[in-house]
Amino acid sequence: MKKLYLLFLLFSLNIINAQIADFKNINFTKADNIAKLNQGEDLENLPLLCYKLTSKLPTKVEKFRAIYTWVCLNITGDSNQNNAVSRMRKKLKNDRLALVKWNSIYKKKAFKKLLKHHKTMCTGYAYLIKELAYLADIECKIIDGYGRTINTNIDSLESVNHSWNAVKLNNKWYLCDATWSSGYLDGNSKFIADYNDGYFLSLSFTKKMVT
Repeated sequence: MKKLYLLFLLFSLNIINAQIADFKNINFTKADNIAKLNQGEDLENLPLLCYKLTSKLPTKVEKFRAIYTWVCLNITGDSNQNNAVSRMRKKLKNDRLALVKWNSIYKKKAFKKLLKHHKTMCTGYAYLIKELAYLADIECKIIDGYGRTINTNIDSLESVNHSWNAVKLNNKWYLCDATWSSGYLDGNSKFIADYNDGYFLSLSFTKKMVT
């Protein structure tokens, strides 16, 4: 899987809401309803899931909306994975090669958990969005970069700490973050499902900023 790096690009609710400007004439109700009707579908057969989510929708943006909504509503943030990665980043902060090796091994375990238990962290969300988009013939990439939270300081980060997606619709690139759309971890590291539409196609750009 090709990884892309778009450093220092942070999401916030103050970012221009591209979907309002570019897709103001699109009614996403049907796409959202299809996603809800397929609540609880498993991930063992991604082509079948993609077909169920997109086959009755006429446009690529609606197809992507159904995929995005389904992922946000059906995948749970995994605090255990989040904590494990955070601990290793701190432990191996001075040994990047060791961190990359550990991360490569841990990803396999994390993806198995995603498929079986629908639980993951940001990389899993981005991976699933990308795979389902690919099956729907929608160009989509994973972006690895820095995400600011109440627990992180962008000035002190030495390695990437977050992943999201860039998707190409109508010859224009848009950013979206299913992790932050799906909910959040509370003060006790418990995942709270709380869909936030603000991270869906939240920033657009005409130049190809991802290569």
